[in-house]
Amino acid sequence: MKMAKNAEKINIYESKERFEAHTCVAQLQNGEVIVTFCETRAKEHEDYDSVYLVRSTDNGKTFDPATRTTVWKQPEHFGSDIPLITQLKDGTILMNHLVNSFHGRKGILTDFGSQSEELLRAKGTEGTWISRSTDNGNTWDAGYKVNAEPMRWVMPADSILELPNGTLLMAVLGQLHTRRERKDQEPIRSVLLRSDNKGLDWEHWSTIAFDPAEIISFDEPALGRTKDGVLVCMMRTEHLPRGRHQNMWVAYSYNDGESWTRPEATNIWGYPADLTLLADGRMLATYGYRKEPYGLRGVISEDGLSWDIANEFVIKTGGCPPQSSTVDWYHTGYPHTIQLNDGTMLTVDHQFTDNAPYMQYVAGVRWEL
Repeated sequence: MKMAKNAEKINIYESKERFEAHTCVAQLQNGEVIVTFCETRAKEHEDYDSVYLVRSTDNGKTFDPATRTTVWKQPEHFGSDIPLITQLKDGTILMNHLVNSFHGRKGILTDFGSQSEELLRAKGTEGTWISRSTDNGNTWDAGYKVNAEPMRWVMPADSILELPNGTLLMAVLGQLHTRRERKDQEPIRSVLLRSDNKGLDWEHWSTIAFDPAEIISFDEPALGRTKDGVLVCMMRTEHLPRGRHQNMWVAYSYNDGESWTRPEATNIWGYPADLTLLADGRMLATYGYRKEPYGLRGVISEDGLSWDIANEFVIKTGGCPPQSSTVDWYHTGYPHTIQLNDGTMLTVDHQFTDNAPYMQYVAGVRWEL
């Protein structure tokens, strides 16, 4: 298997008390690199709390924990997940993220019978929210909920994409009729939201992929735009009846997302993906590899339209605790990749520490094409 060139692992942010998860990265117009992440309330992956960022002033080589800045502070009843960032041409930074409710709370105190720990941690989605900064991420507004009608709920898996004319597009996953992720009742679909006023208002723009036979879920869409202006969406898929993870699928739009080609399977296994348009016009897909030997992998397409596992390479391996550890959910990956100003690649994700006690932290890899 080919390896990424001159790959160097870096520790971006780690806590001794809490898990850190679901990261994203952007290089700002002033050259600084910022990485966002959500922190959990305890040492458990989905008990989400607030969103923070840390900053690098040396082109992503090191990140100073003293620069930790609160992006979205959780109130008592809510927590955040999947904080994604992009800087618009006018310098505004937008973070799109999922807000969840009722982490570990009991609204009805009367005991009607035993409740599992999973039920006590049950969460309801409060939808996709936007937070905004106009000073390079040093301060942030309180945020607001995105309109996703007619969808019952949506959540983002990728940053907002700004088109050359200023239109904003956001690929999200969700369901039209069913509460969050009841895939036994309705498969997940990928849809596109659009804003024509810098993200202040959003509307449903199009359906990217949906299986009317209700067998395939098109999940966690990654959105990219080729050098020729074609939109590319790469999606994680799960196939009923047992939610089997298959290869990633792609769909294309030749009219800025108003309509999409019929989705088609690639021969690439992994999930979820992130798409990066490279300076030379090629397109890079990076994705989690959540089986032995774990880690992150990548594939480069010459035009963003044709993808082949023959072009796969390893960015890093590992990041998963041994099966004998006390960690009961090996949640790794969720990469996001940027090409830095000097041409170097920086990929960030969350993984586990190499030694016990196994803690989830924000990791990075600097590598070269």
